[in-house]
Amino acid sequence: MDSQIIISGGGPIGSYLASNLKECSVQIMEEHSEIGKPVQCTGLVHPRVVELANAEESVLNVIKGFRLFFPDGRVLEVKTDEAKAVVIDRCRFDNICCDSARKSGAVINTDSRIIDFKREHNGLAVSYMADNKNNEINTNLLIGADGYKSHVGTCAGLGCAKEIVRGIQADLEVTMPDQDLVEVYVGKEVAPGFFAWILPCGEFTRVGVGISKGNGIPSKYLDSLIEKRGFGEVNRTQTYSGVIPIGYPKSTYADNIMIVGDAAAQTKPLSGGGLYTGMQCAKYAAETALDAVNSNNYSAAFLSAYEEKWKSEIGKELDRGMIIRKVFTGMSDKRLDEAGKLLDKPEAREIIATGDIDHPSKLARPLLKSVPSLMKLAPGALKTLLLGR
Repeated sequence: MDSQIIISGGGPIGSYLASNLKECSVQIMEEHSEIGKPVQCTGLVHPRVVELANAEESVLNVIKGFRLFFPDGRVLEVKTDEAKAVVIDRCRFDNICCDSARKSGAVINTDSRIIDFKREHNGLAVSYMADNKNNEINTNLLIGADGYKSHVGTCAGLGCAKEIVRGIQADLEVTMPDQDLVEVYVGKEVAPGFFAWILPCGEFTRVGVGISKGNGIPSKYLDSLIEKRGFGEVNRTQTYSGVIPIGYPKSTYADNIMIVGDAAAQTKPLSGGGLYTGMQCAKYAAETALDAVNSNNYSAAFLSAYEEKWKSEIGKELDRGMIIRKVFTGMSDKRLDEAGKLLDKPEAREIIATGDIDHPSKLARPLLKSVPSLMKLAPGALKTLLLGR
């Protein structure tokens, strides 16, 4: 066996997974020539993500609150005295995670793209492209951490995300006066099916927008927001885009196979963030992989423990997030404005200030109890959340 475990994808999830597999022979296959590029993330995470990766040097800025802009112009501002999030340099963050994987014994192969695999005996013969030629490597376990279009997941027939959100953002040469507040915009005209953001990153500002499928070209909404915000003449140092998978597939494992992170759509349905959830799931994938190696059992029945573990940890949060997302995407701008009016009260703002970006659904029940008139916006779905189902 050439390698006990092969991980497809050298991003932070694949690297974090590898760093938890010190006892195994591990190889990472990364299709790009450089770790951390292209950047396809806003870079806004809870401080716990930085702690998990030991990546404090990647932090660009600290965020303590937000301004939420509604279609009618209402602005809901919530600010605290504590760090609610940090902005990270994603390229630097990814490289720190990769270095950790390397120090744990993983072999990192860049410019190496997995093409296919076939089952042989108790393992897999994995075909991959490197140095402009086809190569083959044998393994017991193949783990896909290869993004929303996961080739591993597709070849294994694991299904795909329930929906996707397309995003685009630009870094502008402008410094925001309020460095500890992120601006968030909602509404059909600014970001249909998702939201837009203006994120202070110290000496520059990141402006981005996400839209759901069927709403045209994301760049049109980005250009409109930049112009509306008065940044039309500001120089853009770089522009980058990506896709956020939302709603995990029917399965995240098969014989000799597991998928994790964006490959398994383990992202938060409300914000699209996937670093914390992906790293939590990677931890359980590593535990299951180690058990499989020690037991020499790579069957789907044995690997199902991975899915049981990650769903026990974050499954309820993702499911509740999908309910709230369905309510949000079904609201007209008029309904959004009604929600803004109801939330723009001291008691509601006080509850929102206690929120955690990695567990947003935990605000639902206290908000609905404090502001029961919110129930009229979507009584069926919100009643489910109120009852804690």
